[in-house]
Order: sequence, then structure tokens, then C-alpha cells
Amino acid sequence: MNWFHILFIIIKNMSNPQFKIHGLERRQVKKEVSELKRYVKYFWHYHQLDKDMSIGIKPSNGYPMSDELAQQKFDDATKQIKEMEGKLIVPYI
Repeated sequence: MNWFHILFIIIKNMSNPQFKIHGLERRQVKKEVSELKRYVKYFWHYHQLDKDMSIGIKPSNGYPMSDELAQQKFDDATKQIKEMEGKLIVPYI
């Protein structure tokens, strides 16, 4: 093998994507994951704030949200984050 052949193999391997989801689609998925992580990070803070601000107000139309429903929404969001991150780490074959 000469140096040109080795260089050709290196360049060919560099042009292949590293992950199955790549390009604009990967950027969009990563953006959604980031938004979900922010939602999860501040979820309990805003839930407690809603509960504190609604003292003295008769609960109606699901406001303020019950703790059971809040826990379910929190669990769904964390599950969705794990699924999306799992899709992002699948290598390109």
C-alpha cells in the first residue's frame, strides 16, 4: 500500500456519518432532548409554585395539578428523554 491508498481510506471513512441519526435530523432530536431536560429540571419547582399560588382557590379544570398526575408527567418526560438519547447513540453501520 502506498501513502495515496492509505489517505484515500482515511478520507473515505471520515465522510461516513458516525451515528445512525445524523445531520439536521440529529440536530432536531438533540434540541428536543435539551428542551425536555430543561422541562424535567424545573418541573417540581414550577409545580410547587403553582400549588403555592393557588392557595385559597377552589381546584377546577385540573388546576392546580395533583401530585399523582405531576409524578406521572415527570416520569413520562424522563422516559422520553432516555428513549431519545438511546436513539442518538446508535452507531452508523
